[in-house]
Amino acid sequence: MTDMVRFSFALNARMQAFIDVRDALACLDTARRCDGAYAWVQAACDLRASLLGDLGRKAALPEIVAILAEMQDQLARLANDHPELCASIRQASNRLGQHMQCLQGGLAEAQRHLAEDALLAAYANAQKKQDLLGHQRCLPQSLDVLWRQQRRRIEQVHDALLPLRQAVQDMDAMLNDYVQWRARTAQEGSDKITPDRQRRYGLLVVGLSPEQVSTGLIPDMSGNHLAIRVRFQRWPALEPAREVGEDVDYHYMLVPVAG
Repeated sequence: MTDMVRFSFALNARMQAFIDVRDALACLDTARRCDGAYAWVQAACDLRASLLGDLGRKAALPEIVAILAEMQDQLARLANDHPELCASIRQASNRLGQHMQCLQGGLAEAQRHLAEDALLAAYANAQKKQDLLGHQRCLPQSLDVLWRQQRRRIEQVHDALLPLRQAVQDMDAMLNDYVQWRARTAQEGSDKITPDRQRRYGLLVVGLSPEQVSTGLIPDMSGNHLAIRVRFQRWPALEPAREVGEDVDYHYMLVPVAG
């Protein structure tokens, strides 16, 4: 099921911090490849808020280190239960340990770039004032020139973020491979998942086929580690979202990490 479109839903604040950083890094890389100035600045400011603990967010770096440590504990238990996989599990655990060492030292250079850069600071202030395009900061008039003349800034930020990017990518792959998919049907587009209360779960991943998503099918998830509501909506082009009235077959996994 490698072609499954995956939708993540955090069941606690720690996992939400991880997802925020993961998505911001992905958007940052996409904007850099596509030469999208506004998209890059937006993603950089979102990542800035996570790493610096701004806009009501808790600083994400300690939360990510804690998730790495918990995954190491999970892998140790898995190795005891499956000695035939011990060698590969040990390699994965060692890789997490290396990431933890890099991140525990902090990302001083990356955080300094994100905190002190004049363009990012101006855009972050514009967001706080609900000026999402930065009209008052003259960003629409100046951004294109600043972006093309100061590309060294982008490369420095990306280089400084490399240890975080590698740690998050490895961790995200493990979270999505740690447990198996389960098949389920949402009756008339609505479903309720009740996790086992004897285990602590930190993440729900819902999987849909690309064909389903291409029709505008999107899951809306709410709840916590006690009960999760999944309601499917249809997002048609140029039309309002509407609730799905038919049965929807989907897959899901509950990940017992960061509980």
